[in-house]
Amino acid sequence: MILQLTSTGAKFDFEVQLRALDMSVEDSMIEWKEAAAPFIKVATITIPCQDFATPERDEFGENLSFTPWHALPQHRPLGITNRIRRVLYETMSKLRHDINGTARLEPAGVLADFSNP
Repeated sequence: MILQLTSTGAKFDFEVQLRALDMSVEDSMIEWKEAAAPFIKVATITIPCQDFATPERDEFGENLSFTPWHALPQHRPLGITNRIRRVLYETMSKLRHDINGTARLEPAGVLADFSNP
């Protein structure tokens, strides 16, 4: 990743599948067939060329917490697998912050300006 982003940057298409009523969100072993739920591109994620591997950014990332449950109710993760992930993510975040001796805070916006490393 360091080589890629210091030389050319990266672009990714972000795609979603819309669930039909007969598609389970509870059984993650059942594949959603693309014929029944085609992928729809909703965004292109562009990561510009940058030098991001610095001690300050590493520390920021190590002490950062994230949860996909900070979303609108209609966008919340569904299914048993995601309910398990919620408990696991929170438990691991608390453990990591305890080990690091840092406060467990989740960003409400941009917390740090790394434009001038």
